[in-house]
Amino acid sequence: MGRRNFLKKTFLRISYLVGAIFLAYPVFSFITFKKNRKKIITFLAKEQLSIATFREGVYLIKNKNETYALSARCTHLGCTLNYDEISNNFRCPCHGSVFDLSGKIVSGPARKNISRIPIDRKANGDIMVTLRL
Repeated sequence: MGRRNFLKKTFLRISYLVGAIFLAYPVFSFITFKKNRKKIITFLAKEQLSIATFREGVYLIKNKNETYALSARCTHLGCTLNYDEISNNFRCPCHGSVFDLSGKIVSGPARKNISRIPIDRKANGDIMVTLRL
């Protein structure tokens, strides 16, 4: 084997190795480095006066004797829901899905109910919601 052939094969092998690394990196990073991110949203006691209070992708609902949090994302395509005070419903501005105060579907193209998010009450009356992103 001559010097020219040796260098040519070595260069090809190194370029194949570099190409394989560039192709494999996104796959391995997706599988191994996926972070479990969460965001903590606090509803202060003085802000909890209305039936539905919105903050950063979460609705805090005070319905009779029950307080709970609902995701503000439509289950159809992920649009942010709007609260309609007149009919006490959540409406999707994109495709017209309608949900009641408990998060159940009333009408529209959405097929799943809005998901509830666990809440944590503090001693001073504040409510903290942990939203998983």
